[in-house]
Amino acid sequence: MQSFSPPSADRECMGRFESVRYRIEIRSRAAAGGEETSMSRLEGEVAIVTGAGRGIGREHALALAREGVSVVVNDLGGALAGGGDDEALADRVVAEVEALGGKAIASYADVADYAATAQMLEEALAAFGRLDILIANAAIVRRGAILECSEQTWDSVIGTNLKGTYNCVHHAGRVMVEQGSGCILTVTSGGCFIPSPRSAPYASSKAAILSFTLSVAAELASAGVTVNCLSPGLTDTRLGEGAIADITKSSGISREAFYASVGTPQRPDALAPLAIFLASPEARDITGRVFEVAGDRINRVNPPIRAESFEKPGGWTLEDLIASFPRSFDD
Repeated sequence: MQSFSPPSADRECMGRFESVRYRIEIRSRAAAGGEETSMSRLEGEVAIVTGAGRGIGREHALALAREGVSVVVNDLGGALAGGGDDEALADRVVAEVEALGGKAIASYADVADYAATAQMLEEALAAFGRLDILIANAAIVRRGAILECSEQTWDSVIGTNLKGTYNCVHHAGRVMVEQGSGCILTVTSGGCFIPSPRSAPYASSKAAILSFTLSVAAELASAGVTVNCLSPGLTDTRLGEGAIADITKSSGISREAFYASVGTPQRPDALAPLAIFLASPEARDITGRVFEVAGDRINRVNPPIRAESFEKPGGWTLEDLIASFPRSFDD
């Protein structure tokens, strides 16, 4: 794997992130040992984390609570493929936040439901009076061949992942613009910029979220609202385990061979320091960026850009393309 060498502005960004991550780790260790901890710069802020009942979302919620943030723990309590209503998931994370000395309320809203997400925002404001951070993390996946993908499957995945992100950003963004500040974090996936067979609905939703993030970031920058996108590398979650099981089964390779090729899954809390950093005062000038977290590496992901191009005065004919295209765009 090639070393990531960001431009100077991004090196500065990474340096600030490392500083914030160090402070977070020191505070977390002190809290675990019962020592007095310093007040966080996020003390008193309010966050909504969707899909926070387990996995990466749960770790975001707990990390925010450790930083003094009041948290709306949203989780429908559904299955990985969608559906379900196990309210105990969100309730357990609320209890964990309270055990840390933090404040939290549970939300069981289905993010795919426009009205339900609006109600979730109202509940957050009623409980805590403001909203500073949104982490739109909720997602489902249904793996399978595209030619066997039903319309219902497609609509379900796009509805939760893409429309769910829109619903939350739409409602939360209005509150933040009125406040004149806020941090929105969306979640994409490496499956949208690396070919990912048998996951077209999921990959499509995550690619759309990436573009959605860049567009919204440009719109809300003047209002003091930052909008960035997180991309988890292979992570030890339900979704990660499902992907590994499907890939190894469909390709006939062993888990050992798979891990040798791509590495072992990272822990679900690997993204939490970056999420905290992007919500912190040190990151108020960082917006419209996509960051992938893969173990001990953070990669800044560029959106699709134009590569090589070829011009022919007067335009191209079919004969020109037959003669030139294979050579011109040969990988």
